[in-house]
Amino acid sequence: MKQIGEKLKGLREQNDLSVDDLASALGFAKTVIWGYESGKKQVSVSHLALLADYYKVTMDFLLERDGSSGKLDLNEIADLGSVNLVVDDQPVNEEELAEVMSYLQVKRRLKEENEQVQKRSAN
Repeated sequence: MKQIGEKLKGLREQNDLSVDDLASALGFAKTVIWGYESGKKQVSVSHLALLADYYKVTMDFLLERDGSSGKLDLNEIADLGSVNLVVDDQPVNEEELAEVMSYLQVKRRLKEENEQVQKRSAN
């Protein structure tokens, strides 16, 4: 948390902003800004997004992430409660997830078969 705080403080200072200026611009209390910058308060995801947008940087930049992400294998999700899959602002249930996975598997097989047919036709 301290690293994020240092990054936030550095961005604020680079932009010649006081704590008052930033708090006012974002609608935060000054104590929230101080808490984030000192590392005494964990930055909420919604505030992190607002700060990233305000400074025109990515959340990954603020979190010092390299942009690489882990692999999420839908076949290995034992409990949908462990992830929040949403489509059109509606949670995806297990039945819908199974349908999506089946659709993708069929679509990929058809694509592979089509590519094989085209290769045979070209020869």
